[in-house]
Amino acid sequence: MLFNKECEPIEEIHKKDLIAHKYAIQFDIHPEISYLNHDVLITIADLLELFHNFPNAVWISQQSVDEGLDFCRIIFWAFSNSSDALKAFGIWFQSLFRDAKVVETLERLVLYSFDEGENVEVVLSDWTRVNALAADVVKAIRCETKNSVDT
Repeated sequence: MLFNKECEPIEEIHKKDLIAHKYAIQFDIHPEISYLNHDVLITIADLLELFHNFPNAVWISQQSVDEGLDFCRIIFWAFSNSSDALKAFGIWFQSLFRDAKVVETLERLVLYSFDEGENVEVVLSDWTRVNALAADVVKAIRCETKNSVDT
């Protein structure tokens, strides 16, 4: 087990200080989806940390993809030990998609995730913080602290 300077187990420090919010980015797809490469879509969540003014004390983890016949949604958790940093992330996240260049780039990435995307239209339709049940937040934090202690 790893310990900090005060000899507290690091896992316990993360459990009591870690805060998590769930987010989603949704794209509408017309006509229907044929096949999406989920690895390409998860990259969208990974890339967020590279954008200008991404809050330093926040990290993204536990990315997944949800898809229906005419949409795909990238879901991820934002983690921090600072409530102010997570609040700043929420404001940053909402403002990021008001930049037309960002939207165009992300829509192209989704388009590139298709086997045959020539006749497909992709439109960013929603970006939001997802209301998560308290039990889901606890589960995400436990999973994240386990992953951070294991590495």
